[in-house]
Amino acid sequence: MFTAALIYILAVISPGPNFIIVSRFSSLGSVTTGLGATLGICTVGVFFSTISLLGLAALLHEYPAFSKVATLCGSAYLLYIAYSIIKSVLAKNTGTAESTTPGVTSFAKAYRVGVITNISNMKTIAFMISIYAGFLSSPRTDLEKVLVVMLCSTLEVIWYSLVSLLFGQGPIKALFLKYTRQIDVGLAVFLVAFSLNNAIPVLIASR
Repeated sequence: MFTAALIYILAVISPGPNFIIVSRFSSLGSVTTGLGATLGICTVGVFFSTISLLGLAALLHEYPAFSKVATLCGSAYLLYIAYSIIKSVLAKNTGTAESTTPGVTSFAKAYRVGVITNISNMKTIAFMISIYAGFLSSPRTDLEKVLVVMLCSTLEVIWYSLVSLLFGQGPIKALFLKYTRQIDVGLAVFLVAFSLNNAIPVLIASR
């Protein structure tokens, strides 16, 4: 159980779209909106952890097209976020700043973005399935299954909550705001590269 949790949290803390969303909401908005995104991300984490233990791997093996379609849809959404960030940068340059991207917004919107961002990342889902497949390689009781999901989910909540609190602090917010344009461009480039890295292998394999 603890091995699965350790691998899970190592995957969670690796930089990716979830980290970008939480840190940006906290830095340009507030700790509250960062926690909203955190809750959205962790809601999806609990959902996929649960269905992974209930046999999601078998379902994806039976319907491989679902994984491909989900990967492409997820990549498209990440590209949309990158587009929105660049659009926000250009709007700031022309003095017409918009709030279409993670920034000053509501807890509910942050939660929604967190959910969509995490649910669109099929690589994370595939990794989660592999973690639980290893966990299920030995006979497990229902209690053990519940406990491992609770442990992994708790670690995920703690990590992204810490990210929210860290990036919501005055000095880091000030640094983020001072270099918002440069940081946003870098984040957008990362999201484009990440989404293309997910989508291109699927498109090539489909030929």
